[in-house]
Amino acid sequence: MSTYLLLILGCLLCAFSSTTGNEVPTIAISCGNTSLITLPIHQQPMSTAEFQKLLLSLWNKDIKVVIVLENELSLEDFTVKDTDGHSVLKLFENAENKRFFPSVDEPEKAIEMLSNNDFSVKKVYDDNIDINGSQKMIPLVYLNENNHNKNDESRLSMLIRHNNYVSKIFNNLCEQYTNVVLIFSGKLNPWISKTSRAHHLVTRHLLAVNEESPKLKIVDPKGKSLIYSASYPSLSIDDGPFIQLTETVPDIFIDDSRDSLLKITKTFAANDTKIILRFRFERTTFTWELKSIEYESMGSNILLFPQSSIGAQKGLSYFSEGPVIFSGNSVVLKFNDSFQVQPWLTSAPQNAKFSEPHEQDSFFTPPILAGLFVTALMLFIVAWGTTMIMDIKTMDRFDDPKGKTISINVVE
Repeated sequence: MSTYLLLILGCLLCAFSSTTGNEVPTIAISCGNTSLITLPIHQQPMSTAEFQKLLLSLWNKDIKVVIVLENELSLEDFTVKDTDGHSVLKLFENAENKRFFPSVDEPEKAIEMLSNNDFSVKKVYDDNIDINGSQKMIPLVYLNENNHNKNDESRLSMLIRHNNYVSKIFNNLCEQYTNVVLIFSGKLNPWISKTSRAHHLVTRHLLAVNEESPKLKIVDPKGKSLIYSASYPSLSIDDGPFIQLTETVPDIFIDDSRDSLLKITKTFAANDTKIILRFRFERTTFTWELKSIEYESMGSNILLFPQSSIGAQKGLSYFSEGPVIFSGNSVVLKFNDSFQVQPWLTSAPQNAKFSEPHEQDSFFTPPILAGLFVTALMLFIVAWGTTMIMDIKTMDRFDDPKGKTISINVVE
């Protein structure tokens, strides 16, 4: 029975074990008649070997395949909007024939593995691409840092410039050849790094997001707390329309600073009316929580409480995609976009940054509970069946035709 249990436990460990790789979002676009349009619209995460097979399936002597690699590429890059409200990667947003792969494990390694299938990968560092001939050759275009116009270039302007550069490559290829597939990926995902041969999730510094649109950033003078919102909060009184708050005095004050209580004060304005917000944090032994926001305006003080609990374990931050709503009496305060907060930091104000966000989703989701129940049921059935098999007893005495007849009493 122990052998069966060891086998079952081994299978379970294999099923639940996983490794974290350099998973990079990838998109493929095409012109002409290619096999790209035959792929399912919605794609699942791909391993390195699966991505290699995809590259092999897209190529034939009548279809030209070109690969473009960014140094870094994340899902955020595909969601960044330009001033006109459209994606900065307009080439891929406007492409008619495209397939998006949200997660490809080590795409650069998959490209290197093409040599095992007698393919040659020609590295290209400009837009002069020649794919004449029917040999198994795939051009690989690197968008490395050497192409930057200036060292202080923002991520937004770099993506716009790279989009124009890749658009020029794709349009030129479509003019020269009938069937073309362009694959856009990256060497690594900036969310993931390697330390001591182990992968771990890198917490993105939200204060580094595009500074062109107004962001709410509150760092108290002592560096004990950090509050961020992708936009200024809006306020509604007596069920009236929401009015976005604006900043008046840039100063930030600490009203109270104790081991278990922290109050951060920030002054805003709404239609020339002064509004003071006091963020009240409370801490226990292992957790902290944003209990309320004190709203003060024109002599009235109202406590605004969050619709859902805002807190995390000690040393972690709270993050929400928004909206985050605080309400009390007839006043509603809403943070419409991304909202992140963390009190009791240990770093200096100039080095203040968020720790890893606390996981908000419940661990024991219905699928996990169903899986655990089915696993427990199967283990019980296997254990019960094994016990029954091992409990089978054979006869230990047999009748001798030359001897006396065996008599077995009821007890035996």
